[in-house]
Amino acid sequence: MLESYVTPLLMSYVHRYIKNLKPSDLQLSLWGGDVVLSKLDLRLDVLEQELKLPFTFLSGHIHELRIHVPWTKLSSEAVVITINTMECILKLRDAATVSHRR
Repeated sequence: MLESYVTPLLMSYVHRYIKNLKPSDLQLSLWGGDVVLSKLDLRLDVLEQELKLPFTFLSGHIHELRIHVPWTKLSSEAVVITINTMECILKLRDAATVSHRR
């Protein structure tokens, strides 16, 4: 029952940055306490908006995303999200683009 509250909450955070993630991807594995997702594509537009770097993201991938939910100690332990190898290809913005974005 607790899973029905935590899964949508986690999904709202993770889905913001990851493309093509379905709630069922998290639901099936979270009940055991851990979920491992592999070969994920990042939402490049969101990263650019959030980070406001002088770069354009050309591509971005996460090789492994691990989420650990301590169901029996949820009130005293944190949910841990671990990214194992994130790859991004960036391009430096030209000076005109950088000045307009500020």
